Amino acid sequence: MKSMDVITTTPEDMQRSRSLAGRFLTDPGNLPLSFIIDGKAVRGIPGEWHPTSSRRRIDANILRTDLVGSDARTGVNVRVECTEYSDYPVVEWLAWFANGGGEPTPVISDILALDGTFPGSSPDVDHYNGDNCTEEGYEPHVRRLEEGQTLHLAPNGGRPCDGVLPYCRIRYEGSGISMAIGWPGQWAAQFKGLADGVHIQVGQETTNLRLMPGERIRTPRITLLSWAGDVSRAVNLWRRWYLSHVLPRPDGAPIGPRLVCEGPGDGVEFTAATEENQLRYIPKAARERGLPFDIWWIDAGWYPCYDENHERQWPITGTWEPDPERFPNGLGSVSRCASEHGADLLVWFEPERVTPGSRLDREHPDWLLRIDGSDNRLLNLGDPGCREWLTDHICRLIEENGIKIYRQDHNFEPLEYWRRNEGPERQGMNENLHVQGYLQFWDDLLARNPGLWIDSCASGGRRNDLETMRRSVPLHYTDYGYGDHPVKLAFQHTLYAWIPYFREQALSWDIDGRTRFLTEVDSYSYHCAMAPALSMSLDIRRDDYDYDLVRRMVEIWRRASTLILQGDYYPLTPFHRSAQRWVIRQFDWPERGCGLIQCIRLPESPLGVMTVKPEGIRSNEDYLFDNPETGETRDIPGEKLISDGYKMQLAPRSGAIWFYRTRA
Repeated sequence: MKSMDVITTTPEDMQRSRSLAGRFLTDPGNLPLSFIIDGKAVRGIPGEWHPTSSRRRIDANILRTDLVGSDARTGVNVRVECTEYSDYPVVEWLAWFANGGGEPTPVISDILALDGTFPGSSPDVDHYNGDNCTEEGYEPHVRRLEEGQTLHLAPNGGRPCDGVLPYCRIRYEGSGISMAIGWPGQWAAQFKGLADGVHIQVGQETTNLRLMPGERIRTPRITLLSWAGDVSRAVNLWRRWYLSHVLPRPDGAPIGPRLVCEGPGDGVEFTAATEENQLRYIPKAARERGLPFDIWWIDAGWYPCYDENHERQWPITGTWEPDPERFPNGLGSVSRCASEHGADLLVWFEPERVTPGSRLDREHPDWLLRIDGSDNRLLNLGDPGCREWLTDHICRLIEENGIKIYRQDHNFEPLEYWRRNEGPERQGMNENLHVQGYLQFWDDLLARNPGLWIDSCASGGRRNDLETMRRSVPLHYTDYGYGDHPVKLAFQHTLYAWIPYFREQALSWDIDGRTRFLTEVDSYSYHCAMAPALSMSLDIRRDDYDYDLVRRMVEIWRRASTLILQGDYYPLTPFHRSAQRWVIRQFDWPERGCGLIQCIRLPESPLGVMTVKPEGIRSNEDYLFDNPETGETRDIPGEKLISDGYKMQLAPRSGAIWFYRTRA
């Protein structure tokens, strides 16, 4: 295939990135880090702390610089880890504070991982709602920062994407910076407009603490991507960097598209799942239905979760063993059966939530943080003994039960558990240690179980910060609107720009109501669920589905999903949640000279025809389009596409995917 214009890192991009890194790498005192210690404001690593630096190459594209300094008076040691990328204009850093002395340190407070100014006139800040289990989730906002104006962002309740995303973009005329805050806890950011630029402060929301001897804390990781050009270029440089350096590689290659199938039975969640019915459902789906699924999904309720009436309630968590009444042989036979049919076993956990009477509540009450008025207890991952026990226990379950995908949920707000269980001179300590423990727990799971990958969930998508995404993918990015097409398509609009890998569900609540499974199969459900991972949302026990249509739509999804993941993303219609409009988007893979245009006419749209101008088109190429559902093909010169656009006609409540390639 001939190549179209490829979005690549330019010398201008790299110069901007090197300039940004050079502002503080050459001068530890100018690090964009600030804090107060013993009442004295400190910026960077002061000269009297005798800073030193060392550099090492992580791989061909990553250079790591460590800047270290110590305060002889207080015993505080600071280490800043800075990472530079040579293939993308990205620089990132985090700082560690440690007590190297034999006594508690003075109070350290107001620690900011980023406290710096970025020049440029009249900046706009693109920021986004996080997941909040409403239709307003993932909504984009633009804030113009004139001199003296401020914008304050912080999530709700200690989960980093609850209400606001830790991803934003600072735009100037023709250039800008994309920023991510890597902190799986309660972060805060403030943007202040200046006469010629913006001053940004980012850190853990509350820090006012003494470090005990041997203790250490860390800051959020700040990731900055510098770019020149328009927003489309910013979006796709980010996507390309993310796929190259963030998306997990459990088997040495980035996670690819996956098709999901499940068979929970008739209970709430998976409280009716048994060894017998799982061993019956898997071959039924694979052989009788001919569904080529990649993941067999077991969600909440597979463990002992009995209430006082011996009825199973999935939120009764804290006893992490297969329920012996339903899985007398554990989950190993289910995993083997899935593997025989070409699938990996995914299993849900929620280790941080412990309920009264569960095993952890009975045997390790010292590991639990409590607050008045709540039966939930927070498992304290900041306790090394607790974390080590949990790691060993979950690793045993993974090995014994053949679990290939570890799915971790987090269904309550942890912030008050941290804050109400610490004194006035330890504010922020519980959260910081918990964040460290959570990340170490996942790192150890991945290191001890080669090939394992992790699905991040927290009441939907409320803990998908970049530190979490380096170790996982979000296979359940919200608890809202699985079958509400205008809303879920709006969610996707934002997700594709920041987190390229996620899962969708082929549900249609406009005809089915708020059902768990499709009432009837229709192509529209699949068009609105095109994503790198897809759940077919079928009750596989039913014989009356149009399984031929399912298989045809899965074939189209297979063809589209790699382009959706690997291609550059161009939303050809703006963000909206209206059933009276269209959604049109393009994914273009210029290195391979191919791509797709996806168009969806929502049910109430009065327009039967739409014409859009595709991106990345070259005037001297000819393009061959094909629609796999209708068999129609179109041969269009690039010059005509540029001048006239691409015309699409759809009936109400329908969709189409037009694949294209350049002629050889």
